[in-house]
Amino acid sequence: MRGGSNSMKKNYTVLIYLIVAIFSAQGLWAQKLEAENATLSGGAAKVACAACSGSFAVEQREGSLAFRVTLAQEGFYNIVVNAAAPGGEKTNIVSVNGVSADFHLAQNSQYQNFTIVNTLKLAAGEHTIEIKKSWGWINVDYIQLEKVNAADRFNLNQTLVNPNATPEATALYNFLLDNYGDKIISGVMTLSSMDEVNWLKQNTGKEPALVGLDFMHSGRAYSWYNDKEPIRDAKAWYDRNGIPTLMWHWRDPLRTTEEFYTKSSSKPDGTTFDISKISNTSSAEYGAMLTDIDYIAGLLKELQDQNVPVIWRPLHEAAGGWFWWGAKGPEPLKALWLLMYDRLVNHHGLNNLIWVWTREPGDDAWYPGDEYVDIVGRDIYKDGDHGSHAIEFNNMNALYGGKKMVTLSEVGSFPDVDNLIKDGAGWLWYMPWYGGYTRDVRYNSLDLWKKMFAHDYVITLDEMPDLKTYERQDLVNEPENPEEPENPEEPGNPTGLQDDKRSFEAYPSLIDRQLFITSEARINTISVYSMLGIQLREQTVHGNTAVVSFDGYRPGLYIVKVNEKETMKVVKR
Repeated sequence: MRGGSNSMKKNYTVLIYLIVAIFSAQGLWAQKLEAENATLSGGAAKVACAACSGSFAVEQREGSLAFRVTLAQEGFYNIVVNAAAPGGEKTNIVSVNGVSADFHLAQNSQYQNFTIVNTLKLAAGEHTIEIKKSWGWINVDYIQLEKVNAADRFNLNQTLVNPNATPEATALYNFLLDNYGDKIISGVMTLSSMDEVNWLKQNTGKEPALVGLDFMHSGRAYSWYNDKEPIRDAKAWYDRNGIPTLMWHWRDPLRTTEEFYTKSSSKPDGTTFDISKISNTSSAEYGAMLTDIDYIAGLLKELQDQNVPVIWRPLHEAAGGWFWWGAKGPEPLKALWLLMYDRLVNHHGLNNLIWVWTREPGDDAWYPGDEYVDIVGRDIYKDGDHGSHAIEFNNMNALYGGKKMVTLSEVGSFPDVDNLIKDGAGWLWYMPWYGGYTRDVRYNSLDLWKKMFAHDYVITLDEMPDLKTYERQDLVNEPENPEEPENPEEPGNPTGLQDDKRSFEAYPSLIDRQLFITSEARINTISVYSMLGIQLREQTVHGNTAVVSFDGYRPGLYIVKVNEKETMKVVKR
C-alpha cells in the first residue's frame, strides 16, 4: 500500500504540474483578495455571509474599501469584483493607484462577478485598489486580479459604417486610424466665433487640431444668431487641415420651451418633450423631430457640397437622463438614433459624416449598434483631475470588443500627457469644454496647455497633414534608414529602443499575420512593443529561427526586439 500511495502521489504531482503549466501558458493567473481583509473606512462594515467565499462580506454603505496587492510581474490585469446590489442599481468608483473610473451594478440580490477594470497595465510591486462611494450601498465578497494577454485587445473597424462614405470622410477616418494609440489629437470646444481657439493661439502660440462646434442655436429663428455660423467655421477649419466635430444641443422640438434639459427639481424650466412618441408616426412629436432633423440635414449638406467631412456627435450623454432624448429610457433613444441615421444617410444622402456615440456608465442597453456607430466617446468632468482615465479607456475598449476607436469627446480637466503615456491610455482626442474649462486654472492651467501642445505625442493644427489627399500610412513601408532621435528615450521614441545594425533577418516588414526571423546567433527571446513602449508579447525561442504571430494585433507600427538588445520596426496591416 505504501508503494501504491507513493505512486499515486507522484501521479498527482505530475497532474498538478501539468495543470499549472497549462494555466501559465494561457496566462490564466488570478489572485483573490477577500473584502473583509481590506482596510475599511467611512462606515463600511464586515458582516457574516454564509454564501461568501470567506464566510464574510463587507457592506459598503457610504464607505470605502482599500486593498493592497503585490504583483511579482509587470503585465496587463483585469479586476473582478464579486458583489451584490440588493437595494437597487448603484454606481460607484474603482481606483487603482489613484486612477479612477465609475462602475455600475444593476440591482441583484445574489453575489455575482463583474469585471470593473479591463487590461490595465500594472508594474511589478505594490498597488492599491479602492472601491469608493459614489452612490455606495453595495455588498462586496472579494475582488480578484486576473493576468491577461493584451495582444488581441484591438480589432478596429477599418472602414466607416456608411459604405458610401465620401473620399474626404474616408481620408479623415484613415488619419484617425493611423494615429490612434500612437498619438492624441488636441481639441477644444468653441461656441462662438472660435473664441477658445483664438485665446489658445494668443497664449500658447499654437492651435488645437480639432474644434468642437454646436447646432445649439440653429433652426430656432433667433434674430441675434446666424444659423450658418457652425457651417462657416467648420469649412474654414477644414480648409486649414483642421478637424471639425459637430454636436447638437437639440432644443425642445415642439418649441414649448427653448430648453434641451429635461424638467426636474434642478431644472424647473426644463422641457417635458416626450421622445417616446417616436413610436407614433402621426404624433406631433414625431413630426417635430423629423422637421428639425431635416433642417440640420440641410446645413450638413452644405458641408458635403463643399467636400467637408464632419465628425458628427448627436444625442450625447443620453443615458444620463438630463436631456429630453434620454428621458424615457433606451428604446425611444435607439429609435431616434436609427431614425436620424436613416434620414440623414439614406434620405438626404449625407455621406460625409463620421458617427460618434457618447457613452454613459451602465448604458449597454442604450447602444444603437455597431452598424450605426464609428467611434465611441466619453464625456468626463472631474475638476482638476489630470489623470489618464486609463481604466475608462480600457473598459470602453473591452466593452465594444476593440472594434471602435474611443475618445474623450468632452472633458473638464484634460489628462496630462505624461500620464497618458505612462498608463498607455490611447484616447483618440481630448476636447475640453468652452469658457472656464478652457481658460480657468481650476480646470486647466496655461502651463499644462503649453506642455501638451509642445509634446511629440500631442497633435496640434500646425502638425496636421493635408486631409484632402490623406492616405493610410500604416499600409506604406517606412524608409529603409529612418532617422532616429539622438537620445532613444526622447518623446519621439517612447519605447527607448533603437533600430541598430542587426545580426538577424526578419521578413516581411509589412505583416499580414506572421513575422519570420532567422539568425546565425542563437535567439533566446523575442519581444513585441507598441510605439508607446508597452510590451505586448514575450516569446521564448532557444533556436536560430522563429515565427511571431501578429494575429489579433490592430494595424499599425510595432517594435520587435530580439534577445533584449537588437530591434526593428514592422508594420501590421
